[in-house]
Amino acid sequence: MRQVFSAPVQYDTITVPIPRVTYKTPTDTVGDTQLAGLETLRWVSTLVRDVPRTKVRIAVLIPAHNEQDYIAATIEGVYAQTRQPDRIIVVPNNCDDDDNTAKVAAGYDGVEVMELHGITGRKAGALNAALNAVLPDLRDDDLVVCMDADTIIHPELLENAERHFQEDPHLGAVSSNHLINRFGTLIELLQAMEYERDRRFIGRRKGRYGCMTGMAAMYRVATLRDVKRVYGEVYDPDNWTEDWKLTIALKHLRWDMVRPQDCLATTVPVSTVKGLFIQRERWARGYIQTLCQFGLTRWTAIPWAKQVGLIWSVVSRVVLLYLLWTVRGHLLAWWCVPVFIILMADSVNTTHKAGWRAALLALAFPIEMLYAWLITAAIASGYWKQLTKTGKKDVWKMVRGT
Repeated sequence: MRQVFSAPVQYDTITVPIPRVTYKTPTDTVGDTQLAGLETLRWVSTLVRDVPRTKVRIAVLIPAHNEQDYIAATIEGVYAQTRQPDRIIVVPNNCDDDDNTAKVAAGYDGVEVMELHGITGRKAGALNAALNAVLPDLRDDDLVVCMDADTIIHPELLENAERHFQEDPHLGAVSSNHLINRFGTLIELLQAMEYERDRRFIGRRKGRYGCMTGMAAMYRVATLRDVKRVYGEVYDPDNWTEDWKLTIALKHLRWDMVRPQDCLATTVPVSTVKGLFIQRERWARGYIQTLCQFGLTRWTAIPWAKQVGLIWSVVSRVVLLYLLWTVRGHLLAWWCVPVFIILMADSVNTTHKAGWRAALLALAFPIEMLYAWLITAAIASGYWKQLTKTGKKDVWKMVRGT
């Protein structure tokens, strides 16, 4: 089914509270009337438990801007899920006239196409329009997946994510851990190594860390309605990285979030140094923009404190370069060999699951040092542009092919 809109359509969302029954253990001082009330509560509670549980519905939303080359693989990845979704909705937004994203998506059975023209807010605006159309038909316990059109979710992601929601009634969001599915260039391989290290780090934190990534994340409908009630829209169309804004908003609304190791997705990497710099600069702008929007709160205090880490990262790298230059005549000395072995062993150990090419490249750790400097420079540039407003005239653009 294909629908075309010339502007985003707004819907009113009605939230119906779920009744809850509270049970208190009777004591010796409880009167007859109170005991009768407790018996009634037990009876009602039994009735509630005996009602068959209605199947949770899962809707998958895929915003797409000029994604004709990738949308087919993305849809097929959703088709391959061990837990099939109830709805798949592709949202082509402001695509070029010669782009066939909507046509390709409409060719798949069961895929709904919600084509938007003239919409503002980029991906955030498209997702808000789609959510406004979808949420009224869903229950609070239903689930919505928001994912990129160039991302392939692993076959068990929906099943595993749904299980996490069933196990934790306070869980508001489950994010994928992202990996790279192409290693054609050196910069792509370095991104694959970076993402693998990120996955390992999040795993050590038991998933309680990081952003609810826009590549693929599942949300409880009650959570999305809560965000919409407080902030007006689920996604902020004026934020450089709407995913960070939503993540921090969920923290303030006291919803739990997790990035489990059994929820994986692969995405298309940036292929050039210039494109990577623009991407990471934009991510940094969105992150610091989000912190500034929320200010200093209980939930932003640690992220603000971590900004000291950026300064430490720059200082430590300068010191390391200085030390290497100072002892340059002794780099081949016997006592340097154990140091290099330890550095290379750690580098290989943290990246070997990204493939043999990643493990081989990890032996040349100076290349990774240059990559780390590039990322740090992009973050610093993004912070500078956002805080000084020097980049206020910048516009969002796709980094693939840049």
